[in-house]
Amino acid sequence: MDDPIEVKQQIMKKSIVLVLSFAAFCSLSMQAQNQEQKRKIMSSYKENVRKTGYVNVAKRLTVQKLEAHEIAKANNRPIAGVTEDGRAYSLQRIDEFGTYIYYMTNNVGSRVTARVNDIAPGGSLGLNLDGNGVTVGVWDGAPALNTHVELIGSTGLSRITLKNELPDLSRLDQASLSRFVKGRSHATHVIGTVSAKGTNSNAKGIAPEALVVSYDWDDDYEEMNEEASTNALLVSNHSYGMAAIGDDGRIYVAPNYFGTYDGTAQVYDWVASNNKYYQQVIAAGNDQDYYSRLNPTKNGVDMLLGGSVAKNAIIVAAVNQVTNYTGPASVRIADFSSNGPTNDFRIKPDISAKGVNVFSSNYVLPNPILGTPRNDAYATFSGTSMAAPAVTGVIALWQQWAMANREMPLKSASVRALMIHTADETGTSQGPDHIFGWGLINAKAGVQVLLGEKEGKVMLEENELMQGATYEKEWVVKESGAKVVVTLAWTDPYAEVTRNNWNETYAKNNPTLVNDLDLRVYKDGVEYLPWRLNKDFDNLIAVQADNDVDNIEKIEIEGAEAGTYTIRVSHKGELEEGSQEYSLIVTSDDFNNLSTEEFELADLSFAIWPNPVV
Repeated sequence: MDDPIEVKQQIMKKSIVLVLSFAAFCSLSMQAQNQEQKRKIMSSYKENVRKTGYVNVAKRLTVQKLEAHEIAKANNRPIAGVTEDGRAYSLQRIDEFGTYIYYMTNNVGSRVTARVNDIAPGGSLGLNLDGNGVTVGVWDGAPALNTHVELIGSTGLSRITLKNELPDLSRLDQASLSRFVKGRSHATHVIGTVSAKGTNSNAKGIAPEALVVSYDWDDDYEEMNEEASTNALLVSNHSYGMAAIGDDGRIYVAPNYFGTYDGTAQVYDWVASNNKYYQQVIAAGNDQDYYSRLNPTKNGVDMLLGGSVAKNAIIVAAVNQVTNYTGPASVRIADFSSNGPTNDFRIKPDISAKGVNVFSSNYVLPNPILGTPRNDAYATFSGTSMAAPAVTGVIALWQQWAMANREMPLKSASVRALMIHTADETGTSQGPDHIFGWGLINAKAGVQVLLGEKEGKVMLEENELMQGATYEKEWVVKESGAKVVVTLAWTDPYAEVTRNNWNETYAKNNPTLVNDLDLRVYKDGVEYLPWRLNKDFDNLIAVQADNDVDNIEKIEIEGAEAGTYTIRVSHKGELEEGSQEYSLIVTSDDFNNLSTEEFELADLSFAIWPNPVV
């Protein structure tokens, strides 16, 4: 074993008073800042992109779609359409088991539930976070109505860029027309939840000044990779997923599809692992009401499909509005919101947001059909489709703050760590679960942690662990009684997909995690372990133990004693490509108090040395 390489950070102790102000930037300086940041992001991708597998993944899915359409036509199966309850769908592929895989929209105030108003202009923190300077990607059933009054910027031009050509409505048959209308309605509602400016105050979006690129879901994986790698897109919303049941009662997938890491999950992870600043947000799905028919032996658990099983995407469950959070009992899950976990017992969904009775912008078919669409239509929808864009909007606000106050935006691993670190507790037991994930998203607490890092009271690091190495850092708790929270996240390489993935026993014993990092905290001979789910579908409790399945690990120490804690990041096995980037957040204070006090920067030290690999 090599001698330890000790790196000491000697920081002069001094009191710093932070003035909480967030001045508006002129458009020229913001554009210049963003262009430089984009250049750095894209440069990092060119240096580190995992090119292996791209041709095979992209070509395979493209060929599968073309073949599926031909087979469906020959067998009189629909290629696209609208269900009786208004959900648009289209055929994506036929898998190796002969199952028809359809994409379907997941639809059945968001700002209040997500605690956005405190960080918005005029909010309690004195910030002006509104999404300005951030571009959000939205893939959906059709491009949105970009002329809606809620989506027009201060210059009179739309903040929405349509990336697909619109069809000539007069040339569509009735089925195609109906699908387009439902798809565009859904997309317009979703984008409004992200960025409606609040012409109708009840419809105001999470990030009302954000720009949006609007796509339909065809070729989504290629378009995602293109936007992330060439335009430095930071976040995208996907309020659709694999269809499980049709309005005629036909079941599209067998029970062993639920929780399975398949080709759709793989391609989301492939794009994410190629673009380390880019975060996908995906609706969990709305199939919970049908669990007794779809997956009858699981008693309501294991209901996630396709992209909602991806490792690096944020999967969003839907809850009812939370007007005033006072504790876990304040948060009620929506009856339709699909439960996890995955077949290798990863914690999915990741997070919860309001998805019930969401009021937002809407599109309706013009009359006459070639007339100008109404630009002031609204609708109230429910679904995880409505919950996901609330999370997408919050991430846009966090990235706005990061771009203005850090040299670079947050890496996607940092976004996930921040979200999970600051989530409000939900459910009947402490820790994560398979229903709400890690809790209810809290936009305000996330910004409090970012402010605390700027002040020096919070540790937020973006590092890289080399093969065989261990990273350690000391964290000093000055007064007993504090709650110490440590969160580790990393963007894991995509896993291979074989027929064995559909075998639950195999999946349990062969997790999709490629690079298995480990988080530990030590004090006075006591070892503190991260949360994970108990690996039993009949007893899905959260336990504190070694986590060998999730690429997010979180340790919580309630009522921590004063003293020095040692935080350790290590790994098992071989790291693909010899290293793994990760993000680490440490706090030992109430998030809500981090921005208001004077403080002293403590002397910190960390060491890196070769690690015995097991």
